[in-house]
Amino acid sequence: MLKSLIEANNICKSYHQGGVEIEVLKNFSMQLLEGDFLAITGQSGSGKTTLLNILGLIDNFDSGSLNYLGHNVLNMSEIDKDKTRMTNLGFVYQSNNLFDDFTAKENVALPLLLSGVTKKLAFKKSEDCLAQFDLSTRCNHIPKDLSAGEQQRVAIARAIILKPTIIIADEPTGNLDIDTSRSVFDYFMRYTKKNNCAVIMATHNDKLAKLANKRIIIGNNDE
Repeated sequence: MLKSLIEANNICKSYHQGGVEIEVLKNFSMQLLEGDFLAITGQSGSGKTTLLNILGLIDNFDSGSLNYLGHNVLNMSEIDKDKTRMTNLGFVYQSNNLFDDFTAKENVALPLLLSGVTKKLAFKKSEDCLAQFDLSTRCNHIPKDLSAGEQQRVAIARAIILKPTIIIADEPTGNLDIDTSRSVFDYFMRYTKKNNCAVIMATHNDKLAKLANKRIIIGNNDE
């Protein structure tokens, strides 16, 4: 039986702007299981990023319940949330957020180094991880010497180097052409199946969203 990773029930989230309450999420519910690839789609301003921030334990919600790996988020301290993000979550964004002066190998090794792994072992693991993304020959290149698709694959490698249970991706192919987008998406799919983890991806790409085994379309209220 597949393990439940996230269970959200009737999540509501609103913001106040200029004295006006803007409802972003209303009674949102979902379940994420091991091996799931969940695509979240919706118009710009529909609340996709807000939802990802809530599911990534970055933002709070107004009402409802969120169970994370069997734990009620409302009972978790900020320290508990930080530990959960460090040990169970990997994040990938539309902007790859790579360090310009670091090589691909150094960028990917950074989470390992921050967790206390020795430099020698971190670089070895980084090279092995980059090899999974066909980037063995690009390990010592800095981001400006990589193509957009290669940069995003480095960003994904950095997100998975600690072997997270869940990967959260916010428009990871938004700046890529169609062929490169499909290539990056395929890497996500292969990694998910190989490691029995789960991916939550917000995307405007309808063709990619249809390839996921689960899909949620959220409303078009302004964020």
